[in-house]
Amino acid sequence: MEKVEKKKMPWWKKTLVILGSTIGGLIAFLLVFILVLNVGKFGIYHSYYSIRELVCTNYGINENYCSQGTAITNDGKYVLTSGYMSDKSNSRVYLTDVETDTTKYVKFVKDGKLNKYHFGGIAVSNDNGFVVSNDSIFTVSLTDIINAENGSEIELGKGAPVHNQASFVFTDDEYLYVGEFYNGNEYKTDNSITYNGKTYNAIVEKYFVDDLTNVLAVYAIRDKVQGFAVSPSGGMLLSTSWGLDSSHLYYYKSSTIVDTNETYLDAPLYVLEEPTLDIKAPAMTEDLDYLDGKFYTNFETACNKYIFGKFFISSNKIVALDVESLH
Repeated sequence: MEKVEKKKMPWWKKTLVILGSTIGGLIAFLLVFILVLNVGKFGIYHSYYSIRELVCTNYGINENYCSQGTAITNDGKYVLTSGYMSDKSNSRVYLTDVETDTTKYVKFVKDGKLNKYHFGGIAVSNDNGFVVSNDSIFTVSLTDIINAENGSEIELGKGAPVHNQASFVFTDDEYLYVGEFYNGNEYKTDNSITYNGKTYNAIVEKYFVDDLTNVLAVYAIRDKVQGFAVSPSGGMLLSTSWGLDSSHLYYYKSSTIVDTNETYLDAPLYVLEEPTLDIKAPAMTEDLDYLDGKFYTNFETACNKYIFGKFFISSNKIVALDVESLH
C-alpha cells in the first residue's frame, strides 16, 4: 500500500493559527478577569454597595468629558455634573433629567472666549448654579442651563475669589462651602494648619450663600478630598480618591468635628480629625451633594481619559448613598 504524505501547513498559516490562539486566549482571560472583578467588587466594597442606589446615567463620558462636580436640584428632577474636556475644548455642564434619563450640555466661555477650567465642583441653590475652579466661585443661572439648547454657550463672568484652590463646592441653600484638593505632589495648596501635632494642607471655607465675601468658618481637612457635603444633622462627608486606589468616604458626626477655639482667615477654625465612618468605595469618587437623606456622587473612571471604568458595571452612573444609615 502506497504511503500518503501529509501536506505540511505553510508557515504563514501556522503563524496565523498560533496568533489566533494567543489572542483568543488573552480575550478569554480578560473576560474572565473582568467578570471576577465585577463580582468581587461586591465583597471588597460591601459597605458601599449596601447603601448605594443608581440614579441616572453620567453622560458625556464617551465624548472626552471628564466629569467632576455633582449636584441635584431640590425637587430631585435634574442632576448636573461639571467637568473639563480631555481634548482641551470648552469645559461643560451636563444636565440630566432623572425621570427620563435624557441629557444635554452647555459649554463655558469667559468673556466670549474658550474656557477650559477644571470645574471640579458644582452646586445649585434656587436659580443659582455655582461652579468652582481656579481659586474662584462662578455663579450662573440654573434657568439658563435648563432652557438652553444642547451645546449652547454659558458666560461665566468674573467670579468671586476665595482663599483656596476651589476644587469642590456644596450648598445647603443657606450656606455655601468651597474647598480644595491636596496630594503633596502635582496638587499643592497655600494653606497649612497644624493641630494636635498633625498638619492639614487643605481647607473648606463656609459662606452665606448670598454673600461670598465674608468667611464664616474654616474646616481643616485631610488630603485627596474630591468632594464635601453636609447633612441637616450637621454630619459632614468627605469623598477622597486619587488614581486607581480605592476611594474612601469619610463621615464625621457633628459631635466629632473639633472646635479648635482658634481662628483662621479671621473665622472660627474647625478640624475634621477622626471620622465616625470610613466607607471604602471604587476608585475615583468625585464631588458630593445631598438631598432627602442621601449623598450623591459620580465617578470619573469610565471617561475616555481613563477607560478602565468602562469595564465595570454601573461606573457610568450617578449614585445616591444612604451613608447615615450606617452609624
